[in-house]
Amino acid sequence: MVMREEAVKVFFLGVEVYAFGLYVALGLTLALTVLALLTRKEKWRDGTAALTGVLAMGLGFIVSRLFFGLMDESLGRIMPLWAMIRVNTGGFSMMGALLGACMGGILSARLMKKPPARLLDLLAPALLLFVACERLGEGYIEDFGVSRTLTDSLLEGTFLTVQNGYGWRLATYQLESFTALILSLVLLWDLTRNRRAGNTFVLFLLLYGAAQVLMESLRYDQHMTVKAFVKLQQIMDMLLLGAGVTVLAVRNWKTRRGLALAAVIVLAASVGIGVAIEFMIDRTKISHYVLYLCFLIDMAVPVWLGLRLRKEG
Repeated sequence: MVMREEAVKVFFLGVEVYAFGLYVALGLTLALTVLALLTRKEKWRDGTAALTGVLAMGLGFIVSRLFFGLMDESLGRIMPLWAMIRVNTGGFSMMGALLGACMGGILSARLMKKPPARLLDLLAPALLLFVACERLGEGYIEDFGVSRTLTDSLLEGTFLTVQNGYGWRLATYQLESFTALILSLVLLWDLTRNRRAGNTFVLFLLLYGAAQVLMESLRYDQHMTVKAFVKLQQIMDMLLLGAGVTVLAVRNWKTRRGLALAAVIVLAASVGIGVAIEFMIDRTKISHYVLYLCFLIDMAVPVWLGLRLRKEG
C-alpha cells in the first residue's frame, strides 16, 4: 500500500508506519490488556476479553467511519458510499468509535451469557485508555485537535500550546489525553468499590460526557462541524451526560423524586446556558477565561446532581 506523503511517519521495529496509527495501536493494546486483567479478576470465562476486543474493535471501526461519513460536511455534502469504503483516506469519529465499542461489548456479553451492564463497567476505563493514546496521536496531524488562535500571551510557548503561521494555539489534544487518563484511573478506582452493575459505566457517561463538551468547545479544527458552528460530537457528548443523568433520575424517581426532578431541570437549563456561552465565545469581547469558567460550572452542576443520585441509588 502506498503511504500518504503528507502524513507524519515514524519507524517502529524497523517498519515505517503512520505516527497517528502507532498511537492508535498503542491505545488498543493498553485497552485490551486492561480489559483482560479486569475480566480475569472477575473470574469470567476465558476468551471473554478476546471476544469483546474483536467485536468492540470491529464495530467501533465501522460505526466511527459511518458517523464521519454521514455527519461530516467538509466535502460540502454527505460522503458517498464509494468514498466511505476507502477507509485509508481517513475520516473517523471518536464518538462513533466509542459507541461501536460499547455495542460490541453488549453483544459479547450476550454471547458469553454475562450481564451487559457489568461488562460495560469493565470496558469503560479500558476505552478511556484508548482515548488517551489516540488523542496524543492527533498531535501529528496538522492543525488538528487545537484551539482558536490565542488572544493573549499567558500560555504562549508552554507545553500546552503549539505554533502555526497564525500564532499560538492551545494543544487541546493534550488536555483531552490527560483528562481521559485521569478519568480512566477514577473508573478503575470505582470498580473496587463493589458498585451496582452499570454504575461505573454511568459514572463514565457523566464525567466523560461533561468533560468532552468543554474540550469540543475548545477544539477549532472544524472536524465534524456543520455550517462552521454546530459541532456534532459536542452534541453527542452532551447526550452522554444527559443519558447518565436521565438513567439515575428514573432509577430514583420513586424514592428521591425532588432530587431527580431537579437534576432533569438543571440538565435542560445547562443545555441552554451552554449554547448561549458558545455563541458568546465568538461573538463577544468577554474574556474567554471567564466564559470557560462559567461553562465549567454549567457542566459541573448536573454532574454533581447525577453523582448525588448515583449515591442514593
